[in-house]
Amino acid sequence: PQPKPLPRMLIKRDVKDIFGFVYEDFELVGYDADANIKAPIAV
Repeated sequence: PQPKPLPRMLIKRDVKDIFGFVYEDFELVGYDADANIKAPIAV
């Protein structure tokens, strides 16, 4: 299979301090997930 285009990470607001970010400040644009990969697991 061919690689898919890379997504972009948008930062929605200007934050002056790295610790000022919250989850809602980020948006992932253009992400296209692949199908599930089946693999055996132990439970």
